[in-house]
Amino acid sequence: MSDPLTFILTFVLRITALVFLFRFMLQAVRASFYNPFSEGVVRITDPVLRPLRSVLPPYRNLDFASFAMAWIAHLLAVVLYVFAQDFPMNVLFLLNDSLRDTLDQVINIFLAAIFVSILMSWLAPGVYSPAAIIAREIAEPLLAPARRILPPLGGFDLSPMIAVLALFLIQFHVFDALLPNRL
Repeated sequence: MSDPLTFILTFVLRITALVFLFRFMLQAVRASFYNPFSEGVVRITDPVLRPLRSVLPPYRNLDFASFAMAWIAHLLAVVLYVFAQDFPMNVLFLLNDSLRDTLDQVINIFLAAIFVSILMSWLAPGVYSPAAIIAREIAEPLLAPARRILPPLGGFDLSPMIAVLALFLIQFHVFDALLPNRL
């Protein structure tokens, strides 16, 4: 397969995984589904997730069907990459690498949400923006425990630093120990 075609197909699969992970995370953090961004994600993912939920039902606020679809999209992207590079196919490697990609993307979504909420609080505090509200709703479950550890000091909220540090530790050390990356 040609490199541009592999790149385009892998890009489309990773964007597909991102949309399903947004759906998973929006439900996990109990974000408002009346937000235009959330409504769009639900509208895009519902045709695929509705039949899949009969096999993988949600548990409380965890939608396993959307996580599974993100993992499958990452799995297809890894298979495509391995096939294009003529690497030997190893099922355990493919499952491991695609799970690591999926979990990395979850961490990256949390990091992006934290950074967007920080920037919006500095640049446009009090301004209504659907994307900023979603970013705050995604970041808040990580920032609230960090605020209990380190309360605001002189008007500065340092909880994002604790949350970002914890996410980096998970991403670069815990994942490496549990899911070694071999590519």
